Amino acid sequence: MDLRRASTEDRSRVELFQRAAYARTEAAVSARAIPLEWDYGLVFEQCEVWLYEREGMLAGVLILRVLEDELFLESIATAPDFAGTGCGRQMLEATFRRAAEIGLNRVGLITNSRNPALGWYGRMGFSVIHEEVEENRRIVHMTRPVSTLGASQG
Repeated sequence: MDLRRASTEDRSRVELFQRAAYARTEAAVSARAIPLEWDYGLVFEQCEVWLYEREGMLAGVLILRVLEDELFLESIATAPDFAGTGCGRQMLEATFRRAAEIGLNRVGLITNSRNPALGWYGRMGFSVIHEEVEENRRIVHMTRPVSTLGASQG
């Protein structure tokens, strides 16, 4: 797996990638994907942005925010051509390795309740901690302890 930390020079590439990757999610949930509402200048200032390159192509983007008590998975996205090839699982495993590396024992995330990835997160060991309703979406907050790395295969 070729995962490297993105630099600010990668910003436009990341923004284009996110638009293409989240088009599937938007179609499934009939709402704007949260990562497409972000200011990526701030994302690059406040988060760790990782690029997953495979077969000479950008296959995935991983955006992590280091919080006091958890590593927050802001975005995990795969290129449409790499969907179903294990890229997401490999990036998720890298997320848990990163959390352990920096001394955090939990990974959190949010997703839309209609996102097809919701079931995948559950199979990967995440559990729902609460839900909130916004005007056009229900946001599901999930968490998973780092200690369960490898315990769940989905």
